[in-house]
Amino acid sequence: MLDNIFETIVVGSNTEFLDIPEKDFFLNYDKVDEESAQDLADKYFAMREKEGIPHAKDIKMDNSTHRVKITVEVHKNRKEKSENFL
Repeated sequence: MLDNIFETIVVGSNTEFLDIPEKDFFLNYDKVDEESAQDLADKYFAMREKEGIPHAKDIKMDNSTHRVKITVEVHKNRKEKSENFL
């Protein structure tokens, strides 16, 4: 499922968009809500070993394209970053 996610990164921003086929989304989640969006974002960031902490801000079902679209705001973990420089 996580391999079928199309990711769009907004350059110069802390916003990313995750776009997943409806069929794949509903294999793991029962409904389109903030809890499932956050869980998916957490798993995606962990699997890709991406830096930052994802915070799902919005989730929408696009019925015309049969895709679920999640807006993610990425926060940097300042404590982790400062420990790397010590």
